[in-house]
Amino acid sequence: MDVKKTFLITLPVASAYGPLGVAFGVYLTTADIAWYWAPISAFMIFAGSIEFLAVSFMRDAYPLYLIAFSAFIINFRHIFYGLSFPYHRLKTPAQKAYGIWALTDETYAITSAGLGKDLTGNEITLLQIISHFWWAGGALVGALLGLIIPPEIEGFDFALTTMFVILAVDASKENREWALFLFILLSALLGLIAENFVLENSFLTVSLITYLACLIIQFKVRFYAK
Repeated sequence: MDVKKTFLITLPVASAYGPLGVAFGVYLTTADIAWYWAPISAFMIFAGSIEFLAVSFMRDAYPLYLIAFSAFIINFRHIFYGLSFPYHRLKTPAQKAYGIWALTDETYAITSAGLGKDLTGNEITLLQIISHFWWAGGALVGALLGLIIPPEIEGFDFALTTMFVILAVDASKENREWALFLFILLSALLGLIAENFVLENSFLTVSLITYLACLIIQFKVRFYAK
């Protein structure tokens, strides 16, 4: 097992997980949640986007069914990752269980192309463990920083939104498909209507369902048009 090679491959992951983990830790602490929950949740959940949302869910006392459904929709893409993830290289039951649980966007991307495409089962497990520690370590550092940051400093709850906005801008440069922007606007509009006139705290759920439905309809239209 090439430990040095595997560690070097995780450095791009660290450049993302580190700052985002710090932002998450600060956000959790400044939301009046005990600092130690940042590293604990990072070790237990290991899903950056839903962890940020979980802070809001806890702070605003969202119902459990809405939390579960939102987590399912947001992480639904992992089902498709599993179709091509090199699961067969993982030999022991413990490796396989951890490999599925610790499958993230970044580790999937690494094992699907480039240097990571040839990693052995042990190297894949090491890759995921190191990536996991990058995230949890960032969360711990952020939580400790949150204890000393003055309460009047705000905006850490916008870190995840900022990341997704940047990703969306970069994606739009590669794929200028205006239908997707219309889907976003429609999803946001229906989410706002549901939130204000139908059911409180339903914006995220309705928006995600609407956007997913738009993508499915678009796929079916294009498929049958061929």
